[in-house]
Amino acid sequence: MKHELVDIRMDFVLNLLRLHVVKQHGNELNTYCPKCDNKIKGEGHLYINVYKNTFYCHKCGVGGNALQLYAWLNNLDTKEAYREIVQELKGAKRARKAVAEPTATYNVNVVKTENLAPVEQRDLVYREFLNLLDLDDEHREHLLGRGLTDTFTKFKMYKSLNIKDEKSRKEICKKLIEKGLTLEGVPGFFRHSNGDWDFIPYNGFCIPVRDLEGRIQGLQVRIVGDTNGGKYRWFSSGNIPTGTGAKNFVHVVGTFNEERYKRVFIIEGALKADICSYLMDGEMFIGIPGIANSHDQVVEVVKKLGLKYEGEVYVVVDNDYYDKKEVKNSFERIKKKFNDNGISILRLGFNLNYKGFDDYLLAKVRGECV
Repeated sequence: MKHELVDIRMDFVLNLLRLHVVKQHGNELNTYCPKCDNKIKGEGHLYINVYKNTFYCHKCGVGGNALQLYAWLNNLDTKEAYREIVQELKGAKRARKAVAEPTATYNVNVVKTENLAPVEQRDLVYREFLNLLDLDDEHREHLLGRGLTDTFTKFKMYKSLNIKDEKSRKEICKKLIEKGLTLEGVPGFFRHSNGDWDFIPYNGFCIPVRDLEGRIQGLQVRIVGDTNGGKYRWFSSGNIPTGTGAKNFVHVVGTFNEERYKRVFIIEGALKADICSYLMDGEMFIGIPGIANSHDQVVEVVKKLGLKYEGEVYVVVDNDYYDKKEVKNSFERIKKKFNDNGISILRLGFNLNYKGFDDYLLAKVRGECV
């Protein structure tokens, strides 16, 4: 007699493991990794998507599904892990102590992002939304300090999102609706129980993240001040039942000019991509959320550009590449992804006195290095 296979869901596995959750953005949890983190302040290395049933540790370089997460953290093979979980589901006593005691709560009744509005709708909403916002002096000074100009910041539509007054936020949403725009399915916006539309405020400014056609797919937020929860976050309302979660969108900036340069640079972060493109006279950059993220998306963009030969595609990583094993491993994974698609890439090295390529370019423009 065959036994019925049991679907091992991430929410049940999380209740067994009792991980320390640092923060939750929509369906994704950021947690401390029991294997590599020492529960320091700030962001953990282990990311878990409850809805997609996946996990990945950016330091250990290990990922998989819910069953594999349980097996990995308990030093079991998947067969042993499956048997233990099934016993738990049947009410059997747990054989071993939880990996870590719970130090934070999380909502396993996650909000799906299947209602994400088409990019054309998101683009229209975000453009009108940004036109109704301002850029605070503190945020403006931050951008100018990174080598940009007032003209460029206005052109890129960087705007502040720290509108704490609910009435003011609702009024902005009302103006968008009066323009004939639909906020349903647009990350960052949500409805109150009385039907009024609102959006999530952040103590920072937003960076419009555009696709190859120049459409705004989403907004990434650069937190200024207290960055204990991380410097960058997505403008998202996925943890609210009437909201929508953001995805890890890839950002494209600059002009692809075959006559001048037949090449593209891939770098971590939308803001870094904007800065580097500006400091390199508008060359094309693709900003990815992280060196370990969005590999499929960036490959598709490069394919559309028709690039595949050595010297046409460069990947730029910070100089901690030489010190951090996880950065090297992530680079090797993205290199393999490109190679599997018949595309050759090169890692672009730069002056080791500077951590980031944007820092190096700015120093070069200012004549502080060669």
